[in-house]
Amino acid sequence: MATYIIIAVIAYAIGSINFSVIISRKMAGFDVREKGSGNAGTTNMLRSVGKRAALITLVCDILKGVIAVLIAFIAGKIAKEIDAALLIQIAGIFVILRTYFSYFL
Repeated sequence: MATYIIIAVIAYAIGSINFSVIISRKMAGFDVREKGSGNAGTTNMLRSVGKRAALITLVCDILKGVIAVLIAFIAGKIAKEIDAALLIQIAGIFVILRTYFSYFL
């Protein structure tokens, strides 16, 4: 049971990293939420900062999910008594949920 909770917390934390805000501040010197639609997504990055920043944001956002699921997959292989498929599903759900409800913002 503790493994499920730990994976959920890790995926939750990984999903909370908002790369569009980080990248817009580094590449353009402003918070992307202050421009365009006010959304911190890839589309607003494309409109407000440019193609390169939008592509980097998209790749980083995809990698958040990949990393969270990969951590769950590895944990499922290590802990034999754990249902690995359920662990991967928990990681996927929590990384997606926290992408939309970030506690860093």
